[in-house]
Amino acid sequence: PGNEWRGYTLQPPDRKLPFFEYFKPVNYMRSTGVGATIMGIALCMGMLATPYAEMLFAYLKDHKLVGVGILVAAFAAVGMLKNK
Repeated sequence: PGNEWRGYTLQPPDRKLPFFEYFKPVNYMRSTGVGATIMGIALCMGMLATPYAEMLFAYLKDHKLVGVGILVAAFAAVGMLKNK
């Protein structure tokens, strides 16, 4: 809502639209609904992935050599992909 209000107040005076022509509830509801859906999906995926990430980091904390090996392999893979 802040961006819409800012856009309304910064309209050029020669092309200024009335309040109820500038603000369209359908557009506002659509953008709010899409934003809320994206945020909800992101939070749900984070909630599902967190236990597995915690287990992975606990394992890598105990097995540092495995973590270093994975890191070296990842850097090598990125380097090979950049050279193609």
